[in-house]
Amino acid sequence: MAEHFFIAGAQRSATTYLYRMLEQHPDITLAQPVRPEPKFFIRGDFNGDLEAYRREFFDQAGTPWLGEKSTSYIEHPVAAERIARCLPDAVIFFMLRDPVERALSNYRFSVMNGLESLPLAQALDAEAARVADGAGSGVSVSPFSYVGRGHYVRHLDAWQAYFPRRQLRLLVTEDVVGSKQALDRVFESLGLAAGVPLRGVDDAVNDSPDASVEIDPALRARLRDTFASSNRELAETWGVDIGSWQ
Repeated sequence: MAEHFFIAGAQRSATTYLYRMLEQHPDITLAQPVRPEPKFFIRGDFNGDLEAYRREFFDQAGTPWLGEKSTSYIEHPVAAERIARCLPDAVIFFMLRDPVERALSNYRFSVMNGLESLPLAQALDAEAARVADGAGSGVSVSPFSYVGRGHYVRHLDAWQAYFPRRQLRLLVTEDVVGSKQALDRVFESLGLAAGVPLRGVDDAVNDSPDASVEIDPALRARLRDTFASSNRELAETWGVDIGSWQ
């Protein structure tokens, strides 16, 4: 019986890049399509039918590992509970990007898709009220959760309630993207052979078209202060090396 892994978030943290790299390994089958994401374990009609899940996304797959990328999962404790109930031995990958850069990328993505009309500073000020009011609920995840989504420890605690830490694999985006060595370590963590030739290791995936636009240094410093405490907890409690975020 094949084993399962999930790329469960975080949004705008190069999860599609990781998907593109992992799908090239001959011992991995990943759920298609990559967009829209499967989100099987947060569907409203979810009934725990694991065989239906495998038929829908992995029919005829003969690889040792079956993987799914659904970045909404990190924000939904119900996904952790359902996956743990159906696949208690699953490995869960989280790509964690510098939350400042992730917030900015999230903002640009929302603007690009016509979901955001406020200037950045106003959007940050309005975030809590918008999220609480369910603004943007017509899309699969809140387009306005720029800061909240970057407090990773708040989301990881829910997953730790259902999975042992050895099954929760925290990857730092800045250390993985462009690094064949880091990608080989991901393969090895699944017990798979490293050294597989990979295409596009240095290519950007889903990058924002205006990513090079400079942000007001004061606003960037404000975001840095906002995330300081949760970043510190991520490093101290979870052992994540966040040196590339400084």
